[in-house]
Amino acid sequence: MHLSARHLRAYAADVDDFHHQQMRTFAEEAADVHVDASRSSRRGFLAGSAAVAGATAIGTALLPRGMVAAQAIDDAAIAGFAQSVELAAVAAYGAAAPVLSEATLPVAQLFMSHHQDHADAFGAVAGDNAVTAPNASLMEALGPTLSGITDEAGALEFAFVLEGQAAYTYAAALTLLQDPGYAAATATILPIESQHQVVLGLALGKPVADVFPTGAFESSTLGDGTDPLAGLDPATFPA
Repeated sequence: MHLSARHLRAYAADVDDFHHQQMRTFAEEAADVHVDASRSSRRGFLAGSAAVAGATAIGTALLPRGMVAAQAIDDAAIAGFAQSVELAAVAAYGAAAPVLSEATLPVAQLFMSHHQDHADAFGAVAGDNAVTAPNASLMEALGPTLSGITDEAGALEFAFVLEGQAAYTYAAALTLLQDPGYAAATATILPIESQHQVVLGLALGKPVADVFPTGAFESSTLGDGTDPLAGLDPATFPA
């Protein structure tokens, strides 16, 4: 690890403070979200990507704009998808935890609690699209990498990539959400994922260019999980 335990805890505490501030904002923004039965179902959200929905495993061709292909974007379905990704992050952190040291384990547990809070928040505005389990397709795709983690550096690298992909996923969602309430709520969570990635990158000793790989703005490209600089396409990982 390239940070002292004291510095790692300090950076993580800063992110935790920011997280709690942002979640209060999420609650305020979500109060403006009105989910009703007339919204299209999760199936409708994915229908526009049916041509690529068969690509469900890591290693297939990139699907950079699968979510954009949907003609009628359902905001509640996007929230349900985001909830499933957050629950997958919780499960992934839990799976990687056994190889972490006493210095990094509390930080991982803190970030895992943030993801659970995010999942709960998205679920609260997802209506009938709310889920109760991690995204199954994503967990299947992450399985080989998770099972191959044997040390702390590998676990931190895995988490670093996943946090970036979550941020890129939400950046893409912001280009698709129709209701300002949903967009504002999602915008409060995106920077928390980004700050997670920054802390993990610093712990790994990554140069600034790698910690901020897409520059000042998050990428809004979506893919099948093989590209660390692209978000997670719901056509590949249906909730």
